[in-house]
Amino acid sequence: MSENFMLSTAAQDVFVILVLALTLFVMARNLRAISFAGLTRELGLIAAGMLLWGSFHLFHLLFLLLGPLWASEAMMLEWGNLLQTYVRWGVETVATILFLAGVVRLTQRFGRLLAALDQSASALAQEHRARTTLEAELKAAGATQRQAGRQESEFLLGLSHELRTPLNGIIGLGSLLGNTNLDPNQRRLLGTLEQSAQTMLARVGAVIELSQLRTGDVEVRAGSFSPAELVRSIIALFGPSAQESGLTLIGQASEAAETIMVGDSRLTRQMLSILTSLAIKYSPAGTVTIAVDLDPAPDDIVAVTFTLVASELDFPGEVIERVSADQGSMRGDGGIGLATCWQLAGLLEGSLAISSDSASGTTIRVNLPMRHEV
Repeated sequence: MSENFMLSTAAQDVFVILVLALTLFVMARNLRAISFAGLTRELGLIAAGMLLWGSFHLFHLLFLLLGPLWASEAMMLEWGNLLQTYVRWGVETVATILFLAGVVRLTQRFGRLLAALDQSASALAQEHRARTTLEAELKAAGATQRQAGRQESEFLLGLSHELRTPLNGIIGLGSLLGNTNLDPNQRRLLGTLEQSAQTMLARVGAVIELSQLRTGDVEVRAGSFSPAELVRSIIALFGPSAQESGLTLIGQASEAAETIMVGDSRLTRQMLSILTSLAIKYSPAGTVTIAVDLDPAPDDIVAVTFTLVASELDFPGEVIERVSADQGSMRGDGGIGLATCWQLAGLLEGSLAISSDSASGTTIRVNLPMRHEV
């Protein structure tokens, strides 16, 4: 066995051993990913074939390097031929079978994976089409609902305007009739008639306001005003009616609420007036307190909180849940007034919350974002 042949064969063995060792090292480093992908058996067969193949080349390299130390050249030639013919053939046959078995199983696994991916892609496309169809149906239903709501609001708005004229006529005729000579019984009946007409006119006005809110015909107009002064004006306006109902109407304003803020004072006043009127109407006794405070955050946008507390007004929890769930509509125990207030709070980008219990009464809290006047 020539020296050049031995060196060439040894170099080939070293190259094969290094390539196989590097491949097995990479597979070992990614063993967790291989196990997660479920390819342990397939790549295990390939690794077994590569390990058997590498073991033969390592043994052959050791034979070439250490054999001359204890064997003659004739023995080296004889054993070398034996290794290159029978042993190598057997090792490479087994290694090739293992390698091919792993490749075949890996190919089958990839085929099943591709089939599953195709099936998933088909299911995903089908779901996408279903979702697209559902989205289109929901958009169409939403547009239909919005159109129906607008038509309902426009109908109520037109009807309310039509009712205002005869109601004003009834009130005017009642006022003229009150200037005539009437006996006490007739005057009492006339007072009931005028009060009923005024109540109905107020209800019609509330329907008009809510219809305008729902159709987007109400414009938010920012201006400068003092929240504390606004509360004092509400107290002055509703004080007499609260006194007639046997209630005490109290206004409370923090020092921060005395500052000038920028917001829509008209819509804020309208909302507080409705809430105060409802509290006076439904409170059997006690006090009605309207408080205002500002969030002390240094940000340019400040949360102005109006809190109305009716000490003797108690709503059951299920009633509050039903009213809150029905906000913005013309139904619910809160009636048109609360529906209007919820719409106003949303229009002003604020919030309205109601809580009630037998101990502390009913609390209505309105949070409205405003800015400090520059």
